[in-house]
Amino acid sequence: MAKRKSYGNEGGHLGKKQKTAHVHEPPTSEEVYNSRQLRQLLAFQQDLRQARHGLQSFKNILDSIANGEDKDSEKQQILHEFLESVKPRESEDEVPVYLPDIMETWGMAVQLNNENVMSAVAVVLALLLKILSGNVDHVSYGLGICRTLLQKRQQELIAKNLSVDNGKDFIISPTLRLLREAVLLDGGALAAPIFRARNNTFKSLARNIGLRYLGEGVEDPKRPSVRTNAIRFLLGSLKLLHVEAKRDLLSQKDIVAALMRHIRKDPPSLIYEILNTLRSSVILDKKLPKEIKIRILNAYSLIRIAELYGYPEDVAENEDESEGERPSVEDSAHAFLLAACTDSDAGIRRSEHGYYPDGVDPNVIPSGVNDDQPVDFGIDSIPWMSQFENDVPVRNTLLAEFIQTLRPWSSTKQNDLLIAIFEKSPELIAHYFCHRKSFTFDPKLTATWIGYAALLYNAVQLLIPSWFGHANGYARVPPPTSVVLGNIIPMPMTQKAITRCFSIKYKLASFYAIRLLTLSLQKLGRALEMYREASSSSESLWEEAARRLLDDFCQRIPDMKDVIKCYLAMDQNDLLQRQAASRLILLYYEVIPQFALKAKFDVSPILLSTIKKVETSEDTGEDMVMSLLELENLCVVAKYSPGMRWFARASDMSHSPFATLLRLSVEKTVGLSNESLRGVLYRVAGEHQLVENRCNFQGLFPLIAALKSLESVDSAIWTFLDNCFERCARTPVKYLEMIEEQLEKAKVDENKDAITCPLMMTIAEQLPYLITSPPGRETLKAFVQFFSEYLGHSLAAGVNKRFLKATKELWVVRFGDQKKLGKIRILEKEKSEPETQNEPSTKKAAVTNGLVNGVDEADGNSIPKISSQDLEQRLSVPITTVKDSSLSRWTSKTPEELVEEGYAASLVRLLSSEHSSIRKEALTSIVKVAAKVKDSTYENNEQVWLLLMELAESARESISDGPLPSIIVTFACKGLEVLSNPLHCLYEKINLFLTSGPVWALDRIPLLQSILQEGPTEDGAFYSEVSWLLGLLLDSLRTPADIALFHQRKVFERLFALTCNPFMGPNLRTQVLRIVYRATAIEGGSNTLITRFGAVSWVLAQRDTTTDADERAIYQALLGRLWDTCDQKRISGWSKGGVERFV
Repeated sequence: MAKRKSYGNEGGHLGKKQKTAHVHEPPTSEEVYNSRQLRQLLAFQQDLRQARHGLQSFKNILDSIANGEDKDSEKQQILHEFLESVKPRESEDEVPVYLPDIMETWGMAVQLNNENVMSAVAVVLALLLKILSGNVDHVSYGLGICRTLLQKRQQELIAKNLSVDNGKDFIISPTLRLLREAVLLDGGALAAPIFRARNNTFKSLARNIGLRYLGEGVEDPKRPSVRTNAIRFLLGSLKLLHVEAKRDLLSQKDIVAALMRHIRKDPPSLIYEILNTLRSSVILDKKLPKEIKIRILNAYSLIRIAELYGYPEDVAENEDESEGERPSVEDSAHAFLLAACTDSDAGIRRSEHGYYPDGVDPNVIPSGVNDDQPVDFGIDSIPWMSQFENDVPVRNTLLAEFIQTLRPWSSTKQNDLLIAIFEKSPELIAHYFCHRKSFTFDPKLTATWIGYAALLYNAVQLLIPSWFGHANGYARVPPPTSVVLGNIIPMPMTQKAITRCFSIKYKLASFYAIRLLTLSLQKLGRALEMYREASSSSESLWEEAARRLLDDFCQRIPDMKDVIKCYLAMDQNDLLQRQAASRLILLYYEVIPQFALKAKFDVSPILLSTIKKVETSEDTGEDMVMSLLELENLCVVAKYSPGMRWFARASDMSHSPFATLLRLSVEKTVGLSNESLRGVLYRVAGEHQLVENRCNFQGLFPLIAALKSLESVDSAIWTFLDNCFERCARTPVKYLEMIEEQLEKAKVDENKDAITCPLMMTIAEQLPYLITSPPGRETLKAFVQFFSEYLGHSLAAGVNKRFLKATKELWVVRFGDQKKLGKIRILEKEKSEPETQNEPSTKKAAVTNGLVNGVDEADGNSIPKISSQDLEQRLSVPITTVKDSSLSRWTSKTPEELVEEGYAASLVRLLSSEHSSIRKEALTSIVKVAAKVKDSTYENNEQVWLLLMELAESARESISDGPLPSIIVTFACKGLEVLSNPLHCLYEKINLFLTSGPVWALDRIPLLQSILQEGPTEDGAFYSEVSWLLGLLLDSLRTPADIALFHQRKVFERLFALTCNPFMGPNLRTQVLRIVYRATAIEGGSNTLITRFGAVSWVLAQRDTTTDADERAIYQALLGRLWDTCDQKRISGWSKGGVERFV
């Protein structure tokens, strides 16, 4: 029967422990007084008991030195003399052997399997090397001992010590300490040779790393386990080995696995040493290849290190003070994982493409997308656009696997780690929440739910990566809508879950839901703004994707009425909640106005109660600030609310909401944000025509400045002004007529753009009613001062001076008492700018009709601007040109290739060449092509032959005089395209045109009347025919002669009338704009458009009727293009400066 082995491979225990025949007797020793005695004790002897006696005596000396007990340096002197006496002689023929007697003793002990001596030799050598490394004079001797250990015989002894049975820690541990001291000696001078001998020096390392401490309590740092010694030997090697050696060492999977297997059960000092060494010597080592780093930073290792979160720190552990200052285990693990998972050089994180999933090419658009084909499926034609609703492929698969094991709801550090990974690798956000389906967002108000809500909050708060993660600028195709939506509002935030948060009795749940929705709406606004930046036209893929994103988002969030219901149910004293909810309602109106307006929310009663609360409140500090923030939010909401009654006075309030807000703006400027509140006041005053609404006029600012200049505003003034506000807003036309009368009396030139103020006329009308209840002297004095300040600030703001003088006289006359109001003067004031005239929402990206624009579209005079380069990029279409080589290239082509691949069309375009020789040769070639096609079996040979021959006959007489008109050439080219496709909507009309006569009229535009005034040949094909006609007109508009032909045939009148069709799509409107833009690029084109076709009036009408800010910007820029390219002196005289004023 074969003898059972004590152990098999290098890992773990193998069941029942084998008994040993050796009895561990305590060693004997004696006091050593000189080096000679020590040499005799260590001399090689057959009796291993005596050898052990000598080794123990030597160990006592070394312990005294190492522990600092050798005060008189007597022991050190003995050691020095001993080492000098046994130092080998240097010989070229023989390799020197240091401490030969000890080495012989070790060899005999291994041969006789004397474990006590095997352990004692390793202990003595390890201790000796430790002492020698601390003395510079003895380092060379230590290197000699290490070189002796690297000899073949000694390597075998080391391997024998390392591979003994599992339970013999007293042999394995000192041997590992010996190797560690050898590696660290002299800064790792022999680290590489020791690693080269790894078959012996690293023998059973993985097995030894797995031999952890199994006793009770905490491992004693002074008596480390085999695992501790093995790990320290491994870490010492990693610190000092070169890159190639590290590569080989880390490639051993069993060692890496053993290192991480029991890391949570290691003492804190060892864990800190492991993490610190791996971080500095592996992760941050830029010379080490990434594929090697991944060997140790695999999913298994990361998961084991993540288990250190919540590591129980044992305060009773016996550690010195210096070690007590190090970071905790949890902090060390957190720092390690942050570096490993977020540093691109660490090897784990791979480059990724943000919101674009792995495997898609966002710059490849399938044919037929975004072109002028009759059928365009838009974003639905992208095959991968809707494939990532349930799973998102990522490049960082290792990180994706690792983060699924984290518990961010139970640990703030794990939360921070996950968010840091999300920030560096945005592709993982949607992927994480797609797979994290075990936890729902249904409110339960447990610690776990709160932690999960905090995770969602931090995830939504992350910024959208630049260009959605694409490398250089925006890609041609937008990212998948489901991925973008998953980053804006993660999958756990369902409509049902958020609505339940609003209805639950716990305030914290509703507060989290409100804050999460607020962040989501803000992030949606930024995303839509980026879509707008990336879109090149209203029909681009980006614009369509923006609309789809908006629709999908609205399906994921609660209805507006649920938010309002939650807001109304809040306690009046719950200021923090009310402020957050009012902010959420405001974002509904700003970002998704169409969705918000469905609720028909009347903000008037809430705004009135909030104003009353702020008025009567005596709170200071944070409570007052929260109330004011809530009021500001409600004011902006009221601006969007169509049913807001700004000038209606409630029964329990002394003034209307507008007058009250104006008073708060004047009197409580410290607490209120002037930027938002005054923006609302300016807006309301302009909309209701209290003041003139002009871009270059400060509007309501003169009134605010006049009120603020008074030390205190009398209540009678506020009552009087409130009455004037209400009357002016109710019947503004009446006061506009009064303004015209005053301008006539003041003899202000009609052509002069005079700035006036309807509110001043209302004041003049209401002044006589002050007589019925005459004010006191002080009140009247306050009125005089106020009127004087108001007139002065109005003059400084730009109001017409003659109008102000006439208004002053009218006030005095209407009051009826020259003495009382005769002291009113128009004070001289320096022009000052208001603190703001815009709302904060206009500085951000506002949303109109569901799409982001750069301005607030509700402000009729606020027109965004685009540069001339941007306008050119949107409307300019390059002119098709043909090379002369087309005259010879057609000869070798088949009839199908001539027609369908454009060779015949290239010959036709040469008829518009400037050189008569080229035109004549092209005409001859066209006749030959026609004959070649007719004699062939081409499917449409008869129609193509007829078109080419009619073209040749039409051009024959005029070909010598000059180029053929561009419209005829372009019609022939496009007619060939139609004839090659019998399913084309114009196939029938083209054939009817060809059979109507043998010669074409060169001063007419073919099919113009047939398409615009006759019905389509196929049902529903009208707009397709119009699109073809617009393409024909655009391609044929090249020279001043073409402009003249368009003028003669009234083309622009027809096009401008065509745009009045409300069912005409934006793509067709864009084609009309391109024709107008092409005309401005031709000499004399802009003059003709302005003077003959009324292009300026048409552009202004189109600009004012559209609701899309992007389109308004294009029309405004086109107006500037007309002015820049025309004869400005002639046009200015022709229009008496009118065109210039509009520009």
